[in-house]
Amino acid sequence: MRGLPTLARARKERRASSSAIWNWLGPLVAVVLLIWWRVDAVRTGEMRDGLLARQREVAQRLGPKWFPLRERVEAWATECAGSSFAELANPTLASTWDFRGMPGIYLRLGKNNAGSRESVRAAAQVSLRDGFTSCLFTAANPSPVVGAKCESTQGCAPGEQCNEFDQCAAPSQPYNLRTAYRVTHVLTDDWLTEIQATRGELALRTAASTFDTLEKFDLPIATDLVSKAAFFMVVVDEPVEGGERAADGAVASGGAEERSIPTGPHQARVCLWRVDSGEKVLALRREAAGELRGRRPQSEEVWQARQRQANSCALALEVRQAIGAAPAP
Repeated sequence: MRGLPTLARARKERRASSSAIWNWLGPLVAVVLLIWWRVDAVRTGEMRDGLLARQREVAQRLGPKWFPLRERVEAWATECAGSSFAELANPTLASTWDFRGMPGIYLRLGKNNAGSRESVRAAAQVSLRDGFTSCLFTAANPSPVVGAKCESTQGCAPGEQCNEFDQCAAPSQPYNLRTAYRVTHVLTDDWLTEIQATRGELALRTAASTFDTLEKFDLPIATDLVSKAAFFMVVVDEPVEGGERAADGAVASGGAEERSIPTGPHQARVCLWRVDSGEKVLALRREAAGELRGRRPQSEEVWQARQRQANSCALALEVRQAIGAAPAP
């Protein structure tokens, strides 16, 4: 025995007392944790069930307006990019059915991203309006970059959406299919799977808050726009022959980017359908090759972005000529 006997006995008594405390405190803590886990599981389960019930009601109400149209436009996009593509000229379209000022839906993607409906759906997530829409369509759209900054449509004035530039603006025409996919994601089976896998009260509250905003603000606007669409236009960019190269012959590093719009001259397909009848009224294959004039900026990234817009606008001018529209200024 080390030290004084009285000290040794005191140490032994303290250890025995501590062991006795944990013998009854340990099971108590375990019971408390079990009760807390059970209460939390019941509460989060009720939250999840309530959110899923609300989603089913919204899907039954708005789904019939969106899902049939989604299936059609995805099939049309794959058709335009397919091997059976055939040109359909319509030199009087501008005078007989000038769609350029009508409400419609627009999608642009690379040919390699249009092989199936699933790949079309994925590519649509990064599709943007660009120089093609600016140089072809005539709708009086508001500027998308002058509104108030926003994080969601909830912070915008009635009739405005928080757009892809994170600014409040009235929806522009043609309506970007990317926005429709983003908003209607909460109506899909993928969203249901995400909610089923969500754990924790805080995560479910966040999901419910996002759903509230979409249900009250974004979904009514999106479904109204797609239900009023008179046409669907898709632009399918083919790869540059010999690899992606800039207009001056230099390799354009990063020119394709995530939007699949090449920097160099390339062929592109433009297809147009009437939404009401499903009739294809235009199918063209033209070269997207714009001549970009002026001093070349020092930033290669800026130059490539400008060249893509020049190519896009040049393609739009080819379409204007093909449909018998008045020459652009």
